[in-house]
Amino acid sequence: MQTRYVTLGIALLMLTGIVGAAEAKDQHVHWKASFSGGAVNTQSDTNGDGSKGGFDSGGFKGTLGSGTFQGVNEYVFSGPGTCPNGNEGFIVTLLPGTGHSFYRFDNTGDLLFVEISSSTLCFDPITTLQFYSWVDNITGGTGRFAGATGSITGSGTAKTLFDDGAGNFLAAISSTAEGTIILTK
Repeated sequence: MQTRYVTLGIALLMLTGIVGAAEAKDQHVHWKASFSGGAVNTQSDTNGDGSKGGFDSGGFKGTLGSGTFQGVNEYVFSGPGTCPNGNEGFIVTLLPGTGHSFYRFDNTGDLLFVEISSSTLCFDPITTLQFYSWVDNITGGTGRFAGATGSITGSGTAKTLFDDGAGNFLAAISSTAEGTIILTK
C-alpha cells in the first residue's frame, strides 16, 4: 500500500514539474500595428546643442488591439542626405539614451515600456515631409507585459504643420511597426 502512495507521489511530483516547466517557457507574441498622432518640441536639450527634444503621442490599432502611445526623444544633425522620396534632405539621428516610449493597450490598460535604441529621420525641405525609422528594445511593462523583452521596428512619415525657426514645432505623424514581444511567465 505504501508503495502505491510513494509511486503516486513521485508521479504527481513529476507531472507538476513538467507542467511547471511548460508554463515557465517564454511566449513569443508577434505584434503589428499602425499609428497616427502628433509630435511637439520639449524644452529639453540634453547635449546642449540648441536643438530641442521632442514629445510624440497618439493612437494605434494592431494585432493586440488598440491603444495609445507616448514618447520622448532628441535628435542630432548628421548631415545632408537623400530622403526615400528621392529629394535631397537633412539627416538626423537619435541622440543615444534619449528615446523612451510606452504603449498603453485599451483592452487591459497594460503598459509596454521601450527604449528606442536607434532612429534616423530625413527631413525633406521641399515637401516638409520627414521620413523616419526606428528600433525599440522592449524593457518591461505592467500586467501581461511585466518582465517583457523583445524588439519592434517601425517606419513612417511626419508632416510639419508649424515651425517658428526657434525650435518650436508641431507635426502630424503616421507609421507602422512590427516586432516580437517576449512574455515571461
